[in-house]
Amino acid sequence: MYRVLFVFLAALPDNCCFGVVASTDQECSTFIRSDDSSCPESWHYWGNSCYNITETKFTWADARDECKNLGGVLGVPSSDQENDFTVQLIPLDGAVWIDCNDLDVEGKWKCREGNVEVAYRNWCSGEPNNEDDEDCAVLANGWRSKREWHDLKCSRAERALCKMAGRPALHV
Repeated sequence: MYRVLFVFLAALPDNCCFGVVASTDQECSTFIRSDDSSCPESWHYWGNSCYNITETKFTWADARDECKNLGGVLGVPSSDQENDFTVQLIPLDGAVWIDCNDLDVEGKWKCREGNVEVAYRNWCSGEPNNEDDEDCAVLANGWRSKREWHDLKCSRAERALCKMAGRPALHV
């Protein structure tokens, strides 16, 4: 008895491949592959999610609303790896709002992505310090230290870290 394996592999525009893994040069390794194929334009794909740093600066509350308007949520990293990826998207010496605050109870920080509580924290040494009534968190790139969180006044204007689920791609 013989088994016949048919493999279809075709190159598509924009460095995208469609087919089953069978390329001898390992150029295509998934059913559908493109760097940001599962994200809207100007969003960045990582870990099955899409990320966008807004160009416009907002208060923390307005940042949450803007992410919702864009089809996502105000994000918050849930691991060192996600935190490191996100920092790469932030302009040097910049910061982005993340969905982390102690607005309900001073000193009790809630970090949520949508309705899901995130346990991960990456506070800069000495933070959160509630200096000058700071109740909302940012992820900074190049302040006192890179890639760590700081508490700020929620009324301050900063960019937003927006996140949405990526469209699934079939991996074989």
